[in-house]
Amino acid sequence: MSSTKKDDIKDNTNQFKESTDRYVDQQKQQIKDTASNVSDTTEKINENVNKFQTDNKRVFEKNADTFRRYQEQINKTTQEISNNTIELQKNVFNTYQSSYAQFWNNIYKSYWENFNIPERYSETYNTLNKNIQNCTINTTNSINEIIVGGVENFNKSLELTQRYYNDIIQNNFNYARKIERSSSV
Repeated sequence: MSSTKKDDIKDNTNQFKESTDRYVDQQKQQIKDTASNVSDTTEKINENVNKFQTDNKRVFEKNADTFRRYQEQINKTTQEISNNTIELQKNVFNTYQSSYAQFWNNIYKSYWENFNIPERYSETYNTLNKNIQNCTINTTNSINEIIVGGVENFNKSLELTQRYYNDIIQNNFNYARKIERSSSV
């Protein structure tokens, strides 16, 4: 009987040893699998971060290009408005100058032809002078209104450009946070 007990103890010890060895082997395999999973997950995270950075860089460059184009377009429009305003002022001045010269020519002829009516000459001169002043004032007011309108449009364009730029930046940050949250989950 003693031999049977020894054999049983030996068998139990062998079974325990085998069970322990299997358990240790399973634990080693789980550690290998976990290390492999961590490595794969790290690699996927790195790929996602690189993709995110590439996407953000592309979006930023696109937005910067768009902003530069808008600035160039605004500068071009402002230059065109300035040039048109100057051209308009030149045309107005030339128109009134030719009218004024013609007026003086007519007065000169009228004066010599109607030497007896100097009072009318004075009245005509005053009327013409008032008309020229009124036209000059009206033209200047019109030009100023055009310029103020152009400046207001320019300022509105800058405000819209700044607002869209800020929205784009905010969207990029929100996208980055979303990616960060999804990566941390």
